[in-house]
Amino acid sequence: MAENIPRGRVGALEKALAFIVRDFKIWWTYKLWITLDILSSLTFVATYFFVSMIITPQALIESGYAADFLTFSIIGISLQHYVFTSVSSLSDAIREEQWNGTMETILSSTTSFKVFLLGESAFRFIIGSYFLLASFGMGVLLGMRLILNPESMLAVLVLIILLVASHMVIGILGAAMILKLKQGDPIVWAFSWLTQLFSGVLYPLGLLPDWLKWVGNAFPLTYSLDGLRRCLMNGVGFNNPTIVENTVKLLAFIAVVLPFSLRFFKKSYDSTRREGALGQY
Repeated sequence: MAENIPRGRVGALEKALAFIVRDFKIWWTYKLWITLDILSSLTFVATYFFVSMIITPQALIESGYAADFLTFSIIGISLQHYVFTSVSSLSDAIREEQWNGTMETILSSTTSFKVFLLGESAFRFIIGSYFLLASFGMGVLLGMRLILNPESMLAVLVLIILLVASHMVIGILGAAMILKLKQGDPIVWAFSWLTQLFSGVLYPLGLLPDWLKWVGNAFPLTYSLDGLRRCLMNGVGFNNPTIVENTVKLLAFIAVVLPFSLRFFKKSYDSTRREGALGQY
């Protein structure tokens, strides 16, 4: 009879950190792809630098932003690219676990699906943050103007945290689709295209016709972008009612959609496990 060997309890944060370390080691082995990702980030910043030379700033002033399209566009494109790559990477991570045959082993252990999702998504947002800072750095070199002060930076920190949390929620929905369908993730791709068109990534939301504005108002990126632009371009913080309003809307989105996303993933996970298909792809 095998001896019962006592084992120390591993906490959720330790498990999440183990996912991050593992993913970093895998990511760091592909130096060519890292280089290409960096070049891609710098290239799209340079592209919008040239676009900014032909865009009138009048629409920005009317929408409540400083008249600087270069800063407006780089903030929008950088953050949209950041959340899309980070969110889609969660679905990609699920597919990779399926291909490698490790998903069933992980989820059959004492690791809960919530810790699994946190661990799989954390590294993607960390690396995404690295490329986001690189994009902003390139933008500053090209003339991007930011107004930084303690009040605005505090608001930026809170809005970034809410930006990440609200888009992890979307990533969980996409991961549930991948887990069940074993193929392309319609949620993440629909999110990418719709936010680019309707969340004010390239132009102020006020330029859209009234009957289309409601589409943009359904996405958390809309409120994140508006708040972060006002903080970084106008130098305002929580003393500005629009920043407070955007923060409340992001908190409301997370409070409403997060339980639904976790429940949807749990149902997809339980259904796939009953079918014995956790490791299939």
